[in-house]
Amino acid sequence: MSFDTFLTNAGYFFLIINTLLFTISYHKKDKALKYFVLYLILCFFIQLFSSLLSDLRQNNLFLSHYFFIGQFIFLSLFFFKLNSLKKIKYLNRVLTFTVAISLGLFLNKNPKLLKEWNVLEIAITSIPLLIYSFFFFVKKLDNNKDKKYIYFNSGFFIYTLCSTLIFSLGNIGTRTLKLYVWNMNSFLYLLFQILIFVEWYKNFRPPLNLTFKNKPRTNR
Repeated sequence: MSFDTFLTNAGYFFLIINTLLFTISYHKKDKALKYFVLYLILCFFIQLFSSLLSDLRQNNLFLSHYFFIGQFIFLSLFFFKLNSLKKIKYLNRVLTFTVAISLGLFLNKNPKLLKEWNVLEIAITSIPLLIYSFFFFVKKLDNNKDKKYIYFNSGFFIYTLCSTLIFSLGNIGTRTLKLYVWNMNSFLYLLFQILIFVEWYKNFRPPLNLTFKNKPRTNR
């Protein structure tokens, strides 16, 4: 197995584990968690169908549109629930509705573009999420006690910032450079998924209730 294949498979493995763990750990009291779980489920199914189509040597680029728009909607709602600043919440609400509807109508009127890589779509859906993520960091700096979602947000910010640049470059460069860049993207994705696992372990894993009862001694 080549190194790039190992990175890719390891990232997918952690994605499956994280999706299962967070789905099992879901509870209604944490309103943001619902959208986070939906985001993981979206990633899981997009990756599943993308791999199947790739094995069949079918075009799977159309799935990228569902991923970026779906990621934008679910994580926008996720950060909306976590943010307490009214101005940011208002901006979040307006952007979520405007961008999602605009991209949906645009792709509906131009179905041929579904089979093409859309750099503008990547930028439009990723930049607002990076802004929300940054403000989330600022909020956590003021609250040292609550560390919930800090591991996920750290991984998301680093991976999304780097991958947005990588996806925007597209097919620029030599074959060797492309391979290096995509291996770097696979490594960052693996790191992102590991941090999501750490998030679950630190903040969402159920407590271990181990109780040992002393058995009464019997005289023989």
